[in-house]
Amino acid sequence: MSLEDSSSRVAEKTNLPGNRRRGLKSLSTLLQIPLLGSRAEARLDSPLAGGLPADILYEVSEYLWSSDLLSLSLTSKYVRALLLPVLYDTVVLKSSRACRTALKMFFEWPDICRYIRKLAVRPNYYLAWPKANERLDEDWVVDMLLKIAENMPLLHTFDWDGLEMPKDRLWIALRDKCPLLKTVYTNIGYQPLNPSSSLFDFTDLTSFSLTVRHSLEETDLFPEQELLPERLWNMLLTKCPNMQDLTLSSFSSSTRLLNVDKLCTAEAHWPKLHSLTLGSFGYNDDFELNSPSDDAAFGAFLSKHTELKYLRLSWNFKRWMSPEIIPLVLNPTALPHLTTFVGVHQQLAVLPQCALSSIEILDLTCEPLFAGRLDGVGGVCSTLNKLTALTSLDLWLHIPEFRDHSTFFKGLMEACPKLTELHFMCTTSFGVKPLLCLAAHLPLLPHLRTFSLTKGHKYVGDDTSMLRTVLRIIRANTQPKHGKSITPNPELRQVNIRWAREKCPNHLKQEGTYDIVRRWDANHTSVIVGVEVYEKGINVLGKVFSRRYRYNNFPAPSKALSSTMTATATSSSTSHTPSASASSNEASNDRRRSGRIGRGRLRKALMLIQNKKNNSLVDLSRSA
Repeated sequence: MSLEDSSSRVAEKTNLPGNRRRGLKSLSTLLQIPLLGSRAEARLDSPLAGGLPADILYEVSEYLWSSDLLSLSLTSKYVRALLLPVLYDTVVLKSSRACRTALKMFFEWPDICRYIRKLAVRPNYYLAWPKANERLDEDWVVDMLLKIAENMPLLHTFDWDGLEMPKDRLWIALRDKCPLLKTVYTNIGYQPLNPSSSLFDFTDLTSFSLTVRHSLEETDLFPEQELLPERLWNMLLTKCPNMQDLTLSSFSSSTRLLNVDKLCTAEAHWPKLHSLTLGSFGYNDDFELNSPSDDAAFGAFLSKHTELKYLRLSWNFKRWMSPEIIPLVLNPTALPHLTTFVGVHQQLAVLPQCALSSIEILDLTCEPLFAGRLDGVGGVCSTLNKLTALTSLDLWLHIPEFRDHSTFFKGLMEACPKLTELHFMCTTSFGVKPLLCLAAHLPLLPHLRTFSLTKGHKYVGDDTSMLRTVLRIIRANTQPKHGKSITPNPELRQVNIRWAREKCPNHLKQEGTYDIVRRWDANHTSVIVGVEVYEKGINVLGKVFSRRYRYNNFPAPSKALSSTMTATATSSSTSHTPSASASSNEASNDRRRSGRIGRGRLRKALMLIQNKKNNSLVDLSRSA
């Protein structure tokens, strides 16, 4: 498996900045929205049916997924007009087909464009899966964007991810017609950077990203580092003093590498910088580390940026192991507000304690951790013990022949007792025995809500069913203590499984999301009653499939609560050309299921709002 492709799906910085919780709308959702008509400009000061005010409606919308938000918007013309700004606030076009369809729609309905604040355009997207992405002329995409640019006065974030950087005329149009544009992301391919590009004429940007596109054909084991144009550095260092988010990185490090040594100068200082992504770093042809050239100066650069919260240092060690020590000289009080670190263990280990104790999210998937670097003095577990605030961990292990690693798994879980999210990746053989060994130690994480497993796939053995793997994880338990069995992971709500295979697109064969359904029994104990399943991938014959169903084969909870449970029959749907009647029944079941889920989320949102209101009233009464 390719290092860059495997790790990029976990930690790639292709998402838009800011709140990523619910903002990304799929094209299929957007295109179902009733378009803005002459009567949509109705008064928005009248309450909803039932007396629900508009501000409560906006509050509810923050807790809904895109599909549920769409359903809510279809309840009335008033609600539709009220929610249009929410529905079109962020638009992400993640395929050539999405670009072609949506850009035509925006051209025909320019009124919708005025709601767009964040726009990501990704023609010929390399992560299209499981279906291959169709080829799209990127000059046509640029022409369409030029036609709608003047209709997007609120646009403040633009993200381009194509085969090559767009033509200069797009940057000129965005700069002239979108006065609020402060965030610009773009990638480059094989074509060299134009030193006179209009991209370098922006001023007062707060976020900027320049990356080398993924999956470029490998041309050199040790490509020479590419000097960036002086006009680019002049824009960043002198024209953008309020920079908050900066990315200068290569995701095809065997084709193009970007030289970032200009950061190791006294002029490189942004007081408000809180997010930084650099790399890929690695070896020169003499097997010396290639960048940065001055370790002390680079450490000084990081030390003076005290507001950094996100730090990603990408490393390219897919052919050779990283060295035992990677120099990084930092002040003892450096990075006091760091909450997210993405890189290699050697750099994590040398961070000052004030930074280690503030990290909440850790991603160590830049390279696999070998057995010799797992435990013991200087191992991963000894470092993790210092991360007292850690709640999310991504870990990649390389274990050619799995032996009993109970000691490591036990040390790993005990070092991170506050974890709510854990992603464990092992791209070598990881069969039933190691899976059970890992699952048996998951109950040591009492707050775990999401567990993800990425592993290499075989066509024989336990890999014939993802659901079987999930059930092993869910039903894992420790030995009884004092005559009482321990409920495994009482907070666990979701399990994600991904099968990797070298010859599949993006090295991904199949993936599944398994949402755990719980109920309270008569003893006030949370009991698992079902699993909502969504799986998609490529079968043994190379055909694409997807299926949704619910697995219900769990012991029923106590009778005292049986009346509060909804009996849901197991249903399934696949992409294997079913009959017309079967397709109709599946669609009807999906609509009923989505309706129940949507109503449940709506009730939960209203309860949260009511609790917030009650708490505020209590605080007011106390202050009085």
